[in-house]
Order: sequence, then C-alpha cells, then structure tokens
Amino acid sequence: MTQSSSVFLAGMLLLSSIFGCALEKPSAPSWDVDVAIPLISKVYTMAEIADEEDAIGSDSTGTLFFEQSSDLDAYTVGDQLDIDDMNDTFSMQLGTFTIDAPGAEFVSVELREIYPGADALHGQTVIIPGFNFATAKKPMNAYDNFAYVVIESGNITIRVTNNLIIPLGSPITVEVWDTFADTLIVTISNPIQIDPGTTSSFSKDLAGKRLPNSLSIRMVGASPGSGGNPVLVDASSRYDMSGEISELTASEALAKVPSQTVSNEDFVTISDSVSVVEAVVDNGMILLQVTGGMPLDAWIRYELPDFIDMAGVVLVDSFFVRRNTNVSNTINLANFTLRPQMADFTQQQIRFRWRARTIDTGDQMALVRATDVMGAAFSVRDMRFASITGKLGQQDIDISQDDIEFDIPADLDSIFFETARLELVLNTTINFPTNISLTIEGQNEKGGVSYLSVNEMIEAADQPGVPSTRIIILDQQNSNINEFISILPNLVKIAGKFTLGDPDWIGTVTKDDFVDGVVKITAPFSFRLPAQTIDSDVADIEIDEDVRENIIKHLANGAFFTEVTNHLPIGATVEVVFGDLDSSLVFEQPLLRIGPFGAAAPTMDQEGYVRTPKVTEFTFDLTEEQMQTFLRTPLYSGVRVFLEGTNNQFIKVRASDFIEIKAYTIIKVNVNGD
Repeated sequence: MTQSSSVFLAGMLLLSSIFGCALEKPSAPSWDVDVAIPLISKVYTMAEIADEEDAIGSDSTGTLFFEQSSDLDAYTVGDQLDIDDMNDTFSMQLGTFTIDAPGAEFVSVELREIYPGADALHGQTVIIPGFNFATAKKPMNAYDNFAYVVIESGNITIRVTNNLIIPLGSPITVEVWDTFADTLIVTISNPIQIDPGTTSSFSKDLAGKRLPNSLSIRMVGASPGSGGNPVLVDASSRYDMSGEISELTASEALAKVPSQTVSNEDFVTISDSVSVVEAVVDNGMILLQVTGGMPLDAWIRYELPDFIDMAGVVLVDSFFVRRNTNVSNTINLANFTLRPQMADFTQQQIRFRWRARTIDTGDQMALVRATDVMGAAFSVRDMRFASITGKLGQQDIDISQDDIEFDIPADLDSIFFETARLELVLNTTINFPTNISLTIEGQNEKGGVSYLSVNEMIEAADQPGVPSTRIIILDQQNSNINEFISILPNLVKIAGKFTLGDPDWIGTVTKDDFVDGVVKITAPFSFRLPAQTIDSDVADIEIDEDVRENIIKHLANGAFFTEVTNHLPIGATVEVVFGDLDSSLVFEQPLLRIGPFGAAAPTMDQEGYVRTPKVTEFTFDLTEEQMQTFLRTPLYSGVRVFLEGTNNQFIKVRASDFIEIKAYTIIKVNVNGD
C-alpha cells in the first residue's frame, strides 16, 4: 500500500487542516476536575470539495462529475472561396470584307473602228450592208480605290449605249481584260440586238476572280447594217461602253479599306466544382491580351455579360489596337457580381463577347486578307469571392487548433470513470452542410496518449450569416471516450478540417462565415478506487500558556474520544498522530499515535448511492505520559487515512455526501484551592 499526499482526495474523503483550537484560561476551582480539550469538529461535504475544484461540478440531482471545457478557435471561410485560374485563347478572323464600289469607267467605239468602209462613205447616204466586227481592247480609266482585289462576291455590269445609225448584234460578246497583264478576265455573251438610240446591259458574277484596277473592254459581234435602207454615214459616230463593279466583297485586296466590323462570342469554362447562381467578387482580375494580327487599326469593344457592377450594369469597355501590334488590358473584377448561366459542375462558363471595328484607311491602301486574324489571350487570375450563392463541391477549411490545457485536480488519476461524454458545441453561420473531420489527441503528464475521432455532418445554418448552434456528442455508444478520459488528459490537441459543400444543395456562404464553439468533457463520479493511504495536511494545536502551566502541575491521566459520521460511499481506517519537532516529520516521527480506528462504509441503495450514514464512536485511554504530548509547544497534528478501496466496483457520489469528524481529549486534573 503506497502513501499519497493528495490535496483533493484528502479533502474529498476525509481530513484537511482539521486540527487547531485555543483554550482560554479557566477560573480556578478548588476540587478535582476533568478538562476537555476539543480537537476536531468538522463536516466536509462533497459540494464544498467541488466548489474548490474548477474541474468538479454537480448537476440538479446532486450528482458530481468531472468537467473540463475550452473554447475552440474560430475558423472563418476566408480566402477558401476561390476558383482556379482560367486561361484560354481565342481568335477572330477578319473574314470577307467590303470594298467601296469604284464607280463606272467609260470607253467609246467609233463606227470607223468596226466598219472599215466608214471613212470612204463619210457624209454619203448609202445602204450599209451587214458585217462582223471585233474591236480593239479599249482601256478604261484605272479604279482609284484598289490596286487589285480577289473577289468573294460582286458583279461587273457593262452597259452599251448605241449612238450609231445601225443596230449592233446579234449576238454580242463583251470581253473584260487585265490591261497590263493582257489576260482575259471574263466574257459576257448575249444574243440580243441593240438598236440605234438604245442601251443594253451585260452582267457577270466575278466571284473568285482577281481583278486589277486597270481593265480593258473588247466587243465582238455583228451588225445587220442599215437593213437595205440608205442612211447618212457618219464615220465619227460611236457607241459608248461603261464598266461598273457593284456589291463588292473581297477575300484579299490591296485597297482603300473602309471600316469593317467583326465580332465573336467565346466562353471560358469554370473547371472547379462549383455552380454559381450569384457570387460577389472580393478580388480577381482578367488579363486580356489582344494580338493585332490585322493590318488595320481597330477599336476593340468587349463585353462580359456575366459580370454586373454595383449599379446593375454589365461590364463593358473598349481599347485601341494599332495594326500588327499587341495590347494588354487588365480588368479589375473587385466588387463585381458574377451571374453566369446555370450549368453543372465543371460545365459552367463565363461569356466573352468582343468586337473589332477597324479604322477606315482613308486614302491609304492596305494589303488585307480574309484570313487575317486577331487573337485574344483571356486569363482569369486570383479570383476570390466575398460570397457565393449556388452549389458547392467540396471546399476544405483546415483546422489547426491551439493546444488546450486542462487543469486536472491532484490524484484524480486514482479514479476510473464508468461513463464519460464529450460535447462539441459548434456555432456556424455557413449556409451549407459541413462535414467535420477531427482527430483529438489527449496527453497526460505521465506520457499517456489517447485519441478520439470525429467525423460528423453539421447541418447548414438556418439563415445565411446568422449563427446556428449544432451539437456533436461522443459517448461510449459511438466512440472510445471512456478510454480517452481514463488517462485524464491535461493537454488536448485538435486537428482536422471542415469540408463544405453538397452537390444537391443551393446555399449561400461568405468569406466572413465562421465555425467556432466549445469542447466540453464531462464524466459523472462513478469511479473505482484502489486501496491506498492518504495523509492530511499538518495542523497546529495551541493551548493558552497559563492553562498549560496549571495542567502540567496537576496532570494525572486522560482519554481520547472520536465520533465519525460517514456519508461517503467508502469505508476507511483512521490514525491520528502528534509531534513537536518539525511539522514535516509528524507522520514519520510522531510523539503520539492514536488508532487506527475504523470509519465503516454506510448503507448503499440499489443505484449505488449512500442511503444512510454510518456513525462510529471510539474511546482511547491515555497515560499521564501520553497526555503530556498535548501540553508541548509547538504541537502538530495530522491524520492518516487508510482507504479500503472499492474492490474494482464502481461507486457514485452526490454533492450532499459528507463525512463529519468530532474528536476531543479529557484530561484529569487535581486542582487545589489556590
């Protein structure tokens, strides 16, 4: 059996600082008298003991329990509301472009050029017979708005106005030639006759043709002559031809290019597990880099219809790009609201609409092709949200709790708890279901280690941003809490994570949302106590000096009386010791040892609580020499309690349980008449 110097159990189960009294000088009778010196009169209740220990409390039934609690750090969502950077590249091809219609150019052909006898008959009235003719290539004035053009679509119209005195045709063929290359571009044939004083048109689709700005026209055909009628021949009379290009679009041109407009709608995919209904941007930017691969200056106008400013206006802006140069533009998204079109996880997109409007080249010509491309590198960077409403996949918040220190009463490690309970009282403002996964490590001063695991789903806060309390309970039904509490941990470490999100839940979460709370461990005092020895604190006994001298002169013998009322659920054996040398040596080198005497266990009910107390009285006769001990100064006293233990059985205590100790000594004194 070992000895333990315990403040807690010594107070809880018996005696602590219980000796100490002062006897005033009595009046002096002239007869023999028994002098009673009180030593002990004290009641110790479990309620008093519990009040002295922060770790011990009682419930409404009076049941005592061990309790430790500590606040948990607050964990905010903070910068967890982010999405991965998004990068994409887009291109916008100029495509078919327009060239201003160059207008009509004219040539004339005189009669002498198609009828060789005209000059000889000039001024005469004769019958002109029918004949065939082919004119020379007649160059028109050069078009001034292009050097050449590869036509995507467009028409050339040749108009022939017959100012001759004879018809032209039928048939008539008009040829359009490249003046400088002397190559045939297009041929137009028409089985018509153009009578004097009338105009006829010849049209041809030029799609796919490369058209220079210098064209020549040649006509091949026949004339029926004057039809047998004499006519006045004018060799200088003529017919006129005009060539006009209309509805011109080009795939390539060296030309004066009017303003062109081209636009695209592109999409950037949000790859994260999030489906946003609405999200307020706390921080983030879009870096838009446009590569001006077109040989034309242009204004770029972009629109992000999914981003709305605080006034409810869609994000729109524009910037200038000089031909064949690159321009970067940074878009600050802070305080914008993102409202994309709904889609499943990893399929939601941010729309990017952009339009290039080129600048008219004026009098300058530019080499332009339909395949000219303008590129855009679109990067969404450092996107964090102040709030998100929508669906969330798993978003983790790491938990790194400061170590929690518990104040464990001395000698509580002698107690074994039959039941225990751990409560996590959590306050959450997160409007999403949250899974909490924790590892709770307990350590005691002896190196003992035990672990608890928590893996629970916390219901969403009832209203976004308004704290709701959720309680997680670990007991012996769902955890190893009994094993955990059995080591009486004075240091607790908590680590783990909160995981937000539910793919079927639409909720709201903000960066300021938090989870905090309290961890509380309770264990009712149903315990097993091994047999052991406990020493009380040492106390002083003081007797008035005059009284001591009179007693010394007349001292005979005496007795030691004690009464113990035990309402604690355990029996004990008590020994009282006295000493005068050194208070620290009272138990090791006592002058007087009284006992041991037993304090029997009381009667218990079926639930294990004390039903009726056990009262035990003891009387010990003392010799005159033993009685001399009480007259020494200084005089120290102590109580040694031998606890019987609970034989491996659990016992229970209430705050009303107590032990009452009364003790006094009777000294027989012969008093004379002085």
